[in-house]
Amino acid sequence: MKSRANAEEQPPKPPVGEPDRVPGFARPFVAVMIALMLACAVFVWEPWPFTSFRLFSNLRLDHQTAWSATTVDRAGNEDPYPLGAEDHGFRGFPFTMVEFTSAPAERQDELCRLWVEAAPELVGRDAVAVRIYRRSWDLSSRAGDAALPGERTLEYVCRPSGVTGGS
Repeated sequence: MKSRANAEEQPPKPPVGEPDRVPGFARPFVAVMIALMLACAVFVWEPWPFTSFRLFSNLRLDHQTAWSATTVDRAGNEDPYPLGAEDHGFRGFPFTMVEFTSAPAERQDELCRLWVEAAPELVGRDAVAVRIYRRSWDLSSRAGDAALPGERTLEYVCRPSGVTGGS
């Protein structure tokens, strides 16, 4: 039989089925994490570790294609046009180009006029035209750790009057 002194020294056992107490910092930590995940989803903000992991979730083939755009000033100089930039451009430019390539001429003209009119705000100077290029490259063609730039083909020229083919 145990002595009364021994029984007083042992901590009482929690009742069966009662969970251990959660640390005090756990609930605020979980609340902050959930708030950050919601903010990332709502504002399309992707700081690590809240990224959408597109690098690993999309199939990457050797042959890659993409769209790029440049503005053209009165002297004929080209500058990159950040149509796809998330901060200042039209988000979803690759998706817009999928629509653009199959759209009727009226819709293409409408988008072209919009891009030419928006150029001063996005690039900081007037543009007489916007040139849209289709870029293609092979990931296996490399120079050190980087893929070679590949080819750039002029597909469309946007002017205030509308779109023309890549001539």
